[in-house]
Amino acid sequence: MPAFAQPLGAVISGPLLPFHSVSRLHPVQPKCEFHLARQADSAWREVIRPWLAGPAAALRRDWVIVPTRGQAHALKLRCVREGLPLLGVEFLTPGLARQKWTALAPPPAPALGRELLLFGLRALIEQRLAPLASDDPAWGFWKSLQSDPGRALDDFDSLLLAGFTAADFPLAPLREIFGELAAWVAATGYGLAPAQSLAAGLTPPTADAPRLSGRLLICGLGAESWPEFFSLAALARRSDDLTVVLPEPELRGAKAPDESWVELWSALLGTEPRLSSADESTPSCAAVGALWTRDGGSAERARLLVGHTRADEMQLVAHELARLLRAGAENIAVIFPRADAAHLRLGHLLEARQIPFNDLLETAGAPAIDAQLQRALLAFYERGARLEELLDLWPLLHALNFVNQPAGAARDVCERVFDETQTHALAANLAPLIASDRDEWREVARVAALLLPTWPTEFTLSDALDRFEAVGAKFHLAPVEAWPALRSLATRETRLLPARVIFATMASFFPDKSPAVAAPGRGRFAPVTLTTRRRAAGVAWSHTIFVESNAGVWPARAEASCWLTDEQRRALNGRSRFSLGLFTGEDHAALEKQSFADLARDTRDQVVFSAALFDEEEPELRLTPNAWVERVLIAQGGTAGLEAAFTRQAVTAVAPTGGAVPFLPWLEIWRRRRHPAATFDEHFLSGPPAVTRPARLAARLIERGVRDPAELWFGAVLGLQRTGWQPLVRARKKSLGQIAHRLLAGALRGAPVEGVFRAKPAAGDARANLAAALVALRPQWPRDRYWDSFHAELGELAAVLLEKVYALPAGNFVAVEARLPAAVIPLGAGETLAVTGRMDLVLLDQPSWRGAQVDIVDFKTGADDKLSAGRMARGASLQLGIYLAALASAGAAGGRVWLLKPSGAATSLEMIELPLALASLAQIGRHLASGCYGALTPDRTEFSHGYEWPLACPPVGHAVLAKKFAATFGAPAETEETSDE
Repeated sequence: MPAFAQPLGAVISGPLLPFHSVSRLHPVQPKCEFHLARQADSAWREVIRPWLAGPAAALRRDWVIVPTRGQAHALKLRCVREGLPLLGVEFLTPGLARQKWTALAPPPAPALGRELLLFGLRALIEQRLAPLASDDPAWGFWKSLQSDPGRALDDFDSLLLAGFTAADFPLAPLREIFGELAAWVAATGYGLAPAQSLAAGLTPPTADAPRLSGRLLICGLGAESWPEFFSLAALARRSDDLTVVLPEPELRGAKAPDESWVELWSALLGTEPRLSSADESTPSCAAVGALWTRDGGSAERARLLVGHTRADEMQLVAHELARLLRAGAENIAVIFPRADAAHLRLGHLLEARQIPFNDLLETAGAPAIDAQLQRALLAFYERGARLEELLDLWPLLHALNFVNQPAGAARDVCERVFDETQTHALAANLAPLIASDRDEWREVARVAALLLPTWPTEFTLSDALDRFEAVGAKFHLAPVEAWPALRSLATRETRLLPARVIFATMASFFPDKSPAVAAPGRGRFAPVTLTTRRRAAGVAWSHTIFVESNAGVWPARAEASCWLTDEQRRALNGRSRFSLGLFTGEDHAALEKQSFADLARDTRDQVVFSAALFDEEEPELRLTPNAWVERVLIAQGGTAGLEAAFTRQAVTAVAPTGGAVPFLPWLEIWRRRRHPAATFDEHFLSGPPAVTRPARLAARLIERGVRDPAELWFGAVLGLQRTGWQPLVRARKKSLGQIAHRLLAGALRGAPVEGVFRAKPAAGDARANLAAALVALRPQWPRDRYWDSFHAELGELAAVLLEKVYALPAGNFVAVEARLPAAVIPLGAGETLAVTGRMDLVLLDQPSWRGAQVDIVDFKTGADDKLSAGRMARGASLQLGIYLAALASAGAAGGRVWLLKPSGAATSLEMIELPLALASLAQIGRHLASGCYGALTPDRTEFSHGYEWPLACPPVGHAVLAKKFAATFGAPAETEETSDE
């Protein structure tokens, strides 16, 4: 029986003969050719080009399988250049080849994808962990596997692809759990893709089995494609016209993976390979590759570019590409180790220089906003439906116009409600959110009601999908496109499972990136190609540039996992059915090293290396050349000192200046901003007053603006609000103060009289109201000693302040938490300003502002000192004076403001003292009139708190700011810090 008609295992189950000694057998195909090519040009000239230009008597579908889409693009480009038509030719990668043979011979069960296999593995790990205590020796093993299930699953795939099974795992626990995983896959009606490919590749099709229409060409696949071998074999068995051309292996004496790779194909095809002739007249940079892979070689065709920084390096590469193109280079490969910042920078430089290029790296952007919201919603439930996760959701909801309040307003609401309830759980905060009558609170309550209830700790996969789709519908989100496979599994897997297992599986189906929109260099035929080593291999290039050629960047050694070590892999390979088995770290390194050398061999004119002395991200760490560049430096005469030779070649690239904005004016602006004798100008928190002057200001913002006018600029002029993203933290004093304010407001809110005015309740009634509110408040907190002490301190605090209210000589009408009426305050020189604000408590002798004697009461639970006109003039408690002045403009006949603290006597300031107390408002008037604000911001330290410069603004020292302020407006007012916790 011909070899190709036999099971492949019968041919290669024992030791294989060397590939040049295999007897020529006759495959069942009408045509089967097997070629080995030393160079990419040889493969193109003798096999690929004649095959593509083959008989065209009838239009048919032909198939070309290449390692990656990079080789497909390169072959298409070469066909375009040489006028070779590609009508009816389709290029495939090994992953797409599987789709072709499964369409011809469907497996008995659909293959389960990696994400769903991880789901099954995580569920099995949870079962192992459930009965174990943390001091059990097995607990540590399973927790380690739980933290890295993906790596263990990769090892399982490697075993299956090499012809092994779960029973071949060296560790008994892994044999058991992966055996159970395979059984679970079968029980749910699915199959394992590697096992299906292995069976299809080893079993010949029947005579009446469907065949692949048209010709099939497999080219350029090296030993690194061993994991795809059986899938390719399954398709090759179903082709009637097959041509295979592989790279000729290096004969190193000992049997290497690339030699065994050829033996596998020879056994599969049942024929000896034909060696393509090498054209000695074709120039090649093989000697540059030989510098790295073996003794000898030459650096004659090598060139080295070294920049002081990575940015300089990319400038040098862009300049070199322009030079090569002017010299006639027609096909240049720029090899990156990965898509990174250097790759993006080079792309922008080439676009700016109008150098045409094709980008084959996987440049990606952020996922669509809908996908980001879906991922954030899942994280919300996974982390326990907390206030912090609600704040993470808010910017995404705002971007979709689902909420009208900015993130800063939502953060303020969450901070306030957290200070009251002292719990992170959103469900525990829903009641106070709903009870509020403020718009921003109602908005947060609306979103919270849509998100709740919290999900349980165990549920079925189907239940989880239903819950998430219901939540998505509330936020008008489309169903997840990748979830049909998950839905299909949910109909077969109906067990109650831990939530973290299901959450991890659901999260894996959300895209974490999306294709970059309108990225330069996409889908083009150009003389410059930005690519990776694997996508450039097996292609003929005129020039190759290896960028980022620093030690530690590439080559990077692939380390085996702890679940299947290199030693264990070698032991398994000793009893493998095939001449290739499990690759070790050394095998991967050798294959990668040879692949780089082959790239140099397939380069006609020159190999260029680029590197950097420093990386901008770590400017104090000096970079060194990698091993290949070291060999190039030695060959170029750098034996006296590699480091010195490398450093001597470093240059600082100069960016093109054409059309650039001159730097000197900006340098002068930068210096003036930091010069203590220079006044604040239009480049320092200034603008035309007709544009910058706000129509009204909040009293609290005016107080902060006296201490630092920068707060006035950012908060009032620009309307910016600082949004914190740190976790919510309990602050006992702050919470006590806020809750005490609310309790006092409720206790003093008597019977309605007119508008915001109410009758002041009798002292006994107010005490009873306060006591009832305290009793109703206690159940919302846990029953422990901390909350007992908190409640006791809160009750004492509120009771003392209530008694002090009734000790004041004031009227019998109250306005509780009342907003200022339409009123203005004087700014000096006849100027006035409309103000807004909310007062804790106002006591009046009549239910009207006009003609009333008013006593404004402010409760302070922090460390504020007594109230005085002098201190208010320096900014302390200035908002109280603003309240009194505003009520005076609204018609109040007289009055005072009171500062009540739990300890100490009450202090007050009368209306007659306002001219002195509000003296600092004249400075606010100058800011508004001139449009120039400046700043008095304190220096940032690790102990600083309160307002600071935005991180995007380089700070200026406080001492410099004070001198600039004095030069602009005169000596700044002496300010005082207040502490109201």
